[in-house]
Amino acid sequence: MTTRTPRGKGTNSKPALRRGISVADFKAYYWSMADLTDFAKLLGLSSHGNKPDLSARIERRLRGLPDEQSLQQSGSTGPRDSDNTLRPETPVVNYKSDDRTRAFFKRYIGPHFQFTYHLNQYRLANANLTYADLIREWVAEYERRQNPKYRAPIASHGEYNRYVRDYFSDQRNKGKSLPDAVASWNAAKRRRGDRRYRRQDK
Repeated sequence: MTTRTPRGKGTNSKPALRRGISVADFKAYYWSMADLTDFAKLLGLSSHGNKPDLSARIERRLRGLPDEQSLQQSGSTGPRDSDNTLRPETPVVNYKSDDRTRAFFKRYIGPHFQFTYHLNQYRLANANLTYADLIREWVAEYERRQNPKYRAPIASHGEYNRYVRDYFSDQRNKGKSLPDAVASWNAAKRRRGDRRYRRQDK
């Protein structure tokens, strides 16, 4: 496995992802999706799922805890909602963001539809929904996004997107470019611990 480790020594030197890495070091640094995928494979774990799934799976292994069931085993059982014809009145029971579900939303919303973090969080936070409820919430969120002052929620694992947004929200960075923000992020993600954007006094 190729480990992306920055040069330099000291307390802020990012360690290599290896079998003997401590839980504290693993949790203290930023790891890309590619890092986590490679490390999961090295540990003999499933590399499927999103970053929080992979991180939790790896952390359990590093702590010596039993592996949890796979996402497929621990998820909803039975047929997917999309295995049958989806209609607005269809209850949300075993939702999947698959091609058939996407086609359903595009039919009722339009070609600009895309799966969003907000829609998924709304679905998880509310019971007894129908697909009509999901359509209404997606459209409402889309309309909110048309307001330039609206700040859309960012997934907990979307550290890069949050950092860049906060970077450009700092008036002292007015006139700076995306490469400037990326360079600042690249420095921040090598830090141990908190990787949120920090306003720098000038």
